[in-house]
Amino acid sequence: MEDMKENREMKAIIRILRFNPDIDEKPYYQDFELEFGSGTTILDCLINIKDNQEGSLTFRRSCRSGICGSCALRINHRAMLACKTQAMDVVRDGIVLVEPLVHLRTIKDLVVDLEPFYNTIEQVHPWLITDHTLKEKEKEEGAVTQADVELLGSVDDCIFCGACYSDCNVIDVDRSFLGPAAIAKSFRFTVDPRDSAGDERIRQLVEQGLYKCPVDQECEIACPKGLSLRRDIIEYLRCGAVANEVGPMPAHKRLIMSVLDTGASVPVTTTQAVDEYPEYECDFHGIHELYIKKFEGEPVAEVVLFFGCIINRRQQDTAAAIINIFQHNNVAVHIPKKQVCCGSPFMRVGMRDAMKPFVTQNFEIFNTYAIHGVPHILTSCSGCNSTFRHDYPGLAREYGLDFDFEIFDVGEYMTMMEADGNLRLEDLKPVKMRAMYHYPCHIRASELDESIYVDLIQKIPGMELVQVPSSGLCCGGGGGVRAAYPEVSDRLSIRRMEVAKEEGVDGLLTNCPFCILSFERGLELMRESGEPMEFGIFDFYKVFSRAFGEGES
Repeated sequence: MEDMKENREMKAIIRILRFNPDIDEKPYYQDFELEFGSGTTILDCLINIKDNQEGSLTFRRSCRSGICGSCALRINHRAMLACKTQAMDVVRDGIVLVEPLVHLRTIKDLVVDLEPFYNTIEQVHPWLITDHTLKEKEKEEGAVTQADVELLGSVDDCIFCGACYSDCNVIDVDRSFLGPAAIAKSFRFTVDPRDSAGDERIRQLVEQGLYKCPVDQECEIACPKGLSLRRDIIEYLRCGAVANEVGPMPAHKRLIMSVLDTGASVPVTTTQAVDEYPEYECDFHGIHELYIKKFEGEPVAEVVLFFGCIINRRQQDTAAAIINIFQHNNVAVHIPKKQVCCGSPFMRVGMRDAMKPFVTQNFEIFNTYAIHGVPHILTSCSGCNSTFRHDYPGLAREYGLDFDFEIFDVGEYMTMMEADGNLRLEDLKPVKMRAMYHYPCHIRASELDESIYVDLIQKIPGMELVQVPSSGLCCGGGGGVRAAYPEVSDRLSIRRMEVAKEEGVDGLLTNCPFCILSFERGLELMRESGEPMEFGIFDFYKVFSRAFGEGES
């Protein structure tokens, strides 16, 4: 069977965006039909087309081994290396779309002018700056250790292909942003103990937009070398900015003060979700909680719900919808009354040391539930889920805390219930809607696949879900961008909605409270400008609650 798979062949259309500025008024697509087998790369296809069908086709290539980066281009709207991309893996409905990198001027066909990209690298002074006035003893103190070598090696694989620059959402709306590759190159010298300009490098990075990155990880998806740009580079540098007192931005400081004062990232403006069900208040081994079980008989499961700051304090209807979903499916829910911020705002802006009290309190609550038989902690906020999943294990080791519980996203848990036969899909009522799913970057950061949510949505009768090959467009709300650079956030959210609207959908459907806030702000700005956008923003949980019969007991 394996040999048959390896030797199979297929026929597909390679659709290439072509443009010769000497003779063409504008770019156009040209189709080439090819038959190819397993092991054929997109670069092989391009060479075949040039040799046998269209000799004028122009593209770059060199090593053919993923080392030089010359053949970077966009395949199905995402930047990749042509030499490392298997043609069979990227065929969609019989077609592979091939285009040049974006954010750069097209010289001809798939060849772009990389000078602006290289200029961003030059801006960060990519060389060691040595202080020759240091005494010999001081030089020895700055000697490179094995730990330094490992840290420096984390970015040495960068081949300057420009893929991350092309797929960066921020550069779409703000060309002054350096981009991921330049920030990674600056990191390489900032952490080098032999470099004497580390503090100054960080100060310059802050001025050049270190805090403009919404940590959406599009650069990581594009990177052919798999660099961990978000956590290992961007967030590391932000911690360095805080340590050197050049970060975070003033708006971030106000946000953090609010968290420290109120325990949450947003102030209380109306009754919190955890205060809306006084009839269910009780004690669970010292935890003041809500225990909600409205159905008859034994529950199929018991879970702990952690709403997160925004849903608890701003989107109480979403909290009610989540409760309704679980009640309809005979799942009893524990909701701790003293929910505090997960700590994500601290991590994202570099103020990691200030989050310990919040982490400690959440661990105490979660571990208490776990040791008394309720180990499943469910989050309805994608940012909380990412923080719990990826940041808390390391923090637990650092703070000496037990980690006895398990973290799940609500949608992820619903999929698990479906697999166990406990999600009553037969009860779903029709919801007439033509929507596009917006895949939150924090859900992706939790390594939860988009298909989890797409599959669930498609279970709802009457729901028409429109998918686009590239769903990597950002809402602009993550990484503290909405607080410090609202104009960048607004342009990103409006652009995302405009792209979706072009597909003729009723609106975007998502399961991230940050995304919803960003999109709603974008719609409000459009109304204020006198150009209202007839477009809806739909909450994943509220749509499901409606399908299950909102308000049912």
